[in-house]
Order: sequence, then structure tokens, then C-alpha cells
Amino acid sequence: MTNNRARVFGELLALDAWHEPFPVDGKSSAVHVELSFHEGRIGGRSSDFPFTFTLNLKRATLTVRLEPPLEIERNTVARSVPDSEIELTRIRVAKDAALAALHGSARLNPVALAAALSVSAKKTTEVSAEEALRVVQTLPETLVSPRPGGTREYSWELEPTYRESLRGQPWNPVEVPRLRVRIGGDLPTLAPTIKAEITCNLCDLDIRDIQLKRGDIGSKVKRIVFNEINEAAAIQHLKLVLRDAQLEPGTLDNRFSNILLASVLAIPA
Repeated sequence: MTNNRARVFGELLALDAWHEPFPVDGKSSAVHVELSFHEGRIGGRSSDFPFTFTLNLKRATLTVRLEPPLEIERNTVARSVPDSEIELTRIRVAKDAALAALHGSARLNPVALAAALSVSAKKTTEVSAEEALRVVQTLPETLVSPRPGGTREYSWELEPTYRESLRGQPWNPVEVPRLRVRIGGDLPTLAPTIKAEITCNLCDLDIRDIQLKRGDIGSKVKRIVFNEINEAAAIQHLKLVLRDAQLEPGTLDNRFSNILLASVLAIPA
């Protein structure tokens, strides 16, 4: 691969990775991953696609994979934020309660989450601006849950706290490396590779605001596009985008279909 960024699904996220040079004295090397999420605006660059739509990620998984003889130094892995599993569970329960209280009538926001997190289970109308601000300041914008995968693979599941979809950077990529690696044997002639990948399930893609590009398309076509076929057509366009980026989209035939959104090789720093 000559250009890491060329394989990234850039409308939706940005991914980069690098590592310290592999030493010959048995010491470990830090692996850094820079990741940021955005709202994707899909379809605008495709002349043969009749409409545009916005795309957001509700959840995603980052996986770092190593080639032998590299091995993960397990005590250096960046673990979950917050560190307490009890606190992590409490945030998730509050988030589910907030979404249930909204009854699908509004998007998740700091006010609704602050109400669900309060001991007295306040109504959203009773939450002060200070309480809502405290949620934003004290809770991480993204929950990061570690998932071990062995001596040569580690994953982190990412989900938003007070937003409906992932936004921004989940960690400082320079100050907080994802993990450190060491050579588990003799260093081969060709340096082993480290790969970082972002995946999600089909149900984690939030497709919204589907609109026709042309205003003069007849009403019959509009009914077709905006009824049963709209989501299917959007998914078909996603397949084309992913294949153009040389990322295998799979069959995308059910809500748990796994999609590889981005894949980069970590380069020596």
C-alpha cells in the first residue's frame, strides 16, 4: 500500500496510524492511532446517483493487528474510559433510559442524559443548564470499551455518550498510544506490519435526509425513491463507494452485516 489515506472512507471518518521504530534491544515500541468521525454527505460526487443523503456512525470498532513476530505488551494497552466498569454500565443504562424517555421524538442530548443520570430521575424540563454542562464536561464524548483478541490483536468498541452518533476524536493520538509492541523473536529481514482497521455493522450506519438531486423528476419516480427503495438504494451506493476505496463491503444482506470502513498500515514514525 503506497497511500494509507487513499483507502479510508473519508466522508465519514479519518484514520491514520504510526509506530516507533522497532528496537533490537528487546524494548517495546508504541503504536499510535489517530481517528476522527464526521457526518458524511454521500452521493454528491456521483453523477449517476439520483439523490444525496447524510450518513453517521452510531457505533464502530477499531482493531489493531500485528504480524509475527510482533506481540502486544498487554500491560500497555489503552483500556476503557472511564476506567470503572460500574461507571461504564451506569452511563449505558442512563443512555438507554434517556432514549426511551424521548420516544423517538428527539435526538439524544446532554439535557436528556443528565436527567437519566440523576439520582431522582428528573424530567428533562427540570434539568438546569449547569447540570447539562456538567455532563458534557465530566463524561467522555465517546465510550471506549476494550476487547482483547490474543497476543497479536486488540480491539476497542466506540460509542457516543450524549450524542446519537460518533463525533470528533475519541482520544489524543500523540499522548495516548493504543498499545506497545515488542519483537517475540529475531527481527526478520522485512519489518513486520501493523494494521489498523475500522469496522461496523450495517445497523450502525445512520442513513438520513435522502433527497433527490433534480427537482424536475416526476412524481412517480419520487414515490419510488422515497418509499421502499430509498434505503436499499443508499446501501447499494455505499457498496460502490466502499469498493471504489478497495474496501470489501460484504453482502450487506442483514442488519448485522460487517463492513470494513477503513484500513491503514501503521508507518514508522
